[in-house]
Amino acid sequence: MTIDRNGSLVEIDGRAALRFERRYPQPIERVWRAVTAPEEMAQWFPSNVEGERAVGADLVFVDDAQRAAARAADEPTRDDGPVFRGTVVIYDPPQVFSFTWGGELLRYELHRDGDGTRLVFTQILGHRSTAGRNGAGWHMCLLGLDRLLGDDQDPPSTPDLTPDLMPDWMPDWLTVYDDYVDRLGLPLGAPGGDGSMTWEVSTHVDAGRVEQALRTPEERRVWGAGARADDPLQWEIRPNEHGVVARVTHRAIGRDTEAAAAWQALMVQLDMYLASGQVIPVDASHWTDAYRELLGR
Repeated sequence: MTIDRNGSLVEIDGRAALRFERRYPQPIERVWRAVTAPEEMAQWFPSNVEGERAVGADLVFVDDAQRAAARAADEPTRDDGPVFRGTVVIYDPPQVFSFTWGGELLRYELHRDGDGTRLVFTQILGHRSTAGRNGAGWHMCLLGLDRLLGDDQDPPSTPDLTPDLMPDWMPDWLTVYDDYVDRLGLPLGAPGGDGSMTWEVSTHVDAGRVEQALRTPEERRVWGAGARADDPLQWEIRPNEHGVVARVTHRAIGRDTEAAAAWQALMVQLDMYLASGQVIPVDASHWTDAYRELLGR
């Protein structure tokens, strides 16, 4: 059976989810230890997972060391915000480990596959807008799991990966991120009947931080929207239990495909800026044809 180890976007119980698959030559007990034991998870998961491995147990995700390492390597990492917490939902050795992670649900499911093991990892997303960013992040984390299990000889088939950063087995983050934004990224804006268009992004940071990023001219210049300060915009900030959904409506897109593509790129940049405090520029022309089709031009 051929396994595509790049992440895909699926639907589970009516919610958007990321799905990754791996096959490892090790027996299921070895892979189970890699995806559940705290000392092993710390080598590839984006945080230390502290708490009892038992159904109903509380978990705390302490990521200070991982964030420091990412910043030292000049790679994006979670921006300041509350410590993530979760609860063990399923703990069924050696088959299923599932737990909440903030507002999302992670599931590691193992299957015996001959002498080896097949892993299916899913993340049920709190919001569809996070798929591209989260997908790229999990792609890199799972490469770390591959390395831990000695399975780095057959890397995922993401185009043009160039393993020129330290460590030498890890591909370039930006190339991976571009691929996931292209395949799974922020949905196109939703046109309104009055010529408007609306986008949504979800973030773990609090409403005050989002308000500052959206409404402060200095901050808007940082993530790229300064040059479009005169566009007729309406910002709506919706706090929830695990962060904020920011809803941005351009009241006069009409059939302007260039403006729609420009704001698509800006919303992708805003998403990463709120998540990590960093700006990764994206090319608006990537979405011009899609908006031409959407808007009937």
